[in-house]
Amino acid sequence: MKKLIFYIILSSIVFGETRNWDSHSAYLLHQKRWEMGLFQPFRYGYSESIEYSVHPLWFFIIPNFTLKKSQNPIYAFTTASRYKIFYPTPLLNMVAKDGTLGIIAPDFQIPPMLGLSASLLLSRDIAGFNTTITSGIDLGLVMGELDKRSTIDLPLIYHRLGIFYNGYGIHVGLDVQKSVTTNLSLLTDFDVRFLPGLKGNNSVESKFLVAWKKSGRFRIVTGCKLVVGDYPFGTEMRLLPYIPMLEKWVPIIEFQWAGNKS
Repeated sequence: MKKLIFYIILSSIVFGETRNWDSHSAYLLHQKRWEMGLFQPFRYGYSESIEYSVHPLWFFIIPNFTLKKSQNPIYAFTTASRYKIFYPTPLLNMVAKDGTLGIIAPDFQIPPMLGLSASLLLSRDIAGFNTTITSGIDLGLVMGELDKRSTIDLPLIYHRLGIFYNGYGIHVGLDVQKSVTTNLSLLTDFDVRFLPGLKGNNSVESKFLVAWKKSGRFRIVTGCKLVVGDYPFGTEMRLLPYIPMLEKWVPIIEFQWAGNKS
C-alpha cells in the first residue's frame, strides 16, 4: 500500500511531464488557452511565446513550476526551451517514517532540496509524423547533508531524484506522434536519462499512448510505459502502471480537458 500511494503521487507527476495535447513538443499553447488532466499539469498559454504549467493537485507537497518559451527556428525545426523547478523535500519527509506511508527509513532527515531542469525541444513534421527531439540537463541542489542510503530505488523515481545524490543528470529523447483519423492519434517516445558517476546511472523509458479526441475541449488517453533501468541492486525492467498489491500491470486511463480563457 505504501509503495502504491507513493507511486500515485510521483508517477502522476512523471506521466504528466509530456502528455497534454502537444506538451511534449516545441509547439506552445495559443494565448489564453488552458489544458489539464487527471494526472497532467495545468498548462496555460500566457502569450504566443510563453506558456507555463504546474501540478495543482500535488503543489503543496511537491511545489513545482514549468516555463516553456519559443525560440528562433533551427533549420526547419520549430524550437522551444523548457525550464522546470521543483521542491521535493516536503513529500520526501512525509514518507521518511515507519508505517503505511513510510518509504524512507525514519532515521534519515531529508534536507531542503531544489531540482532544476533546462531542455531544448526541436519539432517538425517528418513524412507525416510529428517528431520532437529533446535534450537537456538536470541539476540537484542540496542545502544540507543528504545520506546516500536514503535513495528510493523504484522505477521512474530513482533516476529523477538521483540528481540530488549525483549533483546533475543528462536527458535526451525522441517523440513521434501520428494522427490516424481526425479524432484518433498515436504517440510513442524513447527517453534516456544519465546520472554520471552514480551507481545505477541510466534509465531507458519508452511510452506508447492512444488518444481519442472528442473535440478540442476533451480527450481520453490510454497506454503504458516501459522502463529499463540500472539501480544499486542491479538492472530491472518494468511495465507501468504497475499495481504492487495485484502484482500486475494495468493500462493508464487519462481524461484531459481544454478551453480558452475569455
